[in-house]
Amino acid sequence: MRPLDALFGQAAFGEGEEYRKFQYRFTLAILMFSAVVTAIFHLSVHHGLAQSDPTYLNVSRAFLAISVVFYIVLRGHPARLGLVAWTYAVLALGLHLTTFHLNSPDELRIVWVILNLAGVYLVLGPKAGIAVTVISVVAIVATNPLLPHPYSPSAVVTFVMAMIYLSAFFHSFTAKSISFHHAMVEANRRLAEMADHDPLTGLYNARAYYRLCDATRHQAQRTGSPVAMLFVDLDHFKKINDQHGHEAGDAVLRATAQCLRTSLRQSDLVGRIGGEEFSITLPDTPLDAARRLAEKLREDIEALMPDIGATRLKITASIGVAADRKFAASVADLQRQADEAMYVAKRQGRNRVTYIDDIPVTDPA
Repeated sequence: MRPLDALFGQAAFGEGEEYRKFQYRFTLAILMFSAVVTAIFHLSVHHGLAQSDPTYLNVSRAFLAISVVFYIVLRGHPARLGLVAWTYAVLALGLHLTTFHLNSPDELRIVWVILNLAGVYLVLGPKAGIAVTVISVVAIVATNPLLPHPYSPSAVVTFVMAMIYLSAFFHSFTAKSISFHHAMVEANRRLAEMADHDPLTGLYNARAYYRLCDATRHQAQRTGSPVAMLFVDLDHFKKINDQHGHEAGDAVLRATAQCLRTSLRQSDLVGRIGGEEFSITLPDTPLDAARRLAEKLREDIEALMPDIGATRLKITASIGVAADRKFAASVADLQRQADEAMYVAKRQGRNRVTYIDDIPVTDPA
């Protein structure tokens, strides 16, 4: 076990939850530090190094126990962060106000009210920080005259100004930090999407597509469900580029990708794996169903007639179909057989669907 795991427990956080992970660990650190500092304070009182009101000492002992209990409850369970943090913040505010009223031998006790702000802002956010600031200021200003030895008006004004200054500072800091974190999460999401998707069509690129295909194949092997693959190749695509230009070719590719995307199930995978080549993996799909879908896709592509500016262009596709009936074929086996079936369609005149249902399995050795 790593040292940090011993302190914070083995808590898992997903991608984009870095700020929540910080809040979780920061709260645990506050709970530990609070318990240690309170224990040191009690030792100081016991040895005559500090003075304290007896009633406050009892309240402080209870708070020490609560800090330890909350640490145990939260450690390893980040889902409990919200409940623990809010409850602890309320109790901490109550303790610091109790300190202000009961522990009069300590002239600097008001400092604890100020120091409470940082944790509230960082863990619970700006709104909670503003609320604690207002409650603290109102409580101190309203009850200071009732103390046996009240703070001077100058000291109270200094306290209020310090609270306002720190509140403004931490409000700006936490708001910017949260905003920056969200921006970084969104930027990382976009980078991941760019790394996995073809920029022209928005489909998976070859690397991401085959990675997902492997996961689909392993799932099919575990469940014993059939898997089929379609290899779609646009007919005479080079001629389109030569006669109408690459912009027309790009328009054809985008239209084809949209056609494939809208015709497939959410569980199906589709990727652009070459210039005019698309591959589709169909989990839990037998050969007959894959053939019917391939024929529908062929008809849909033929009916597209994408607008390339001056005219609408008729396009067709040759589609090869392969299915794994023995639940042992690799992704490479399926892709190779679908590719071979597609070339059969090309040789037979294009704009048609052909299939192979008996896939020789490649020996991995």
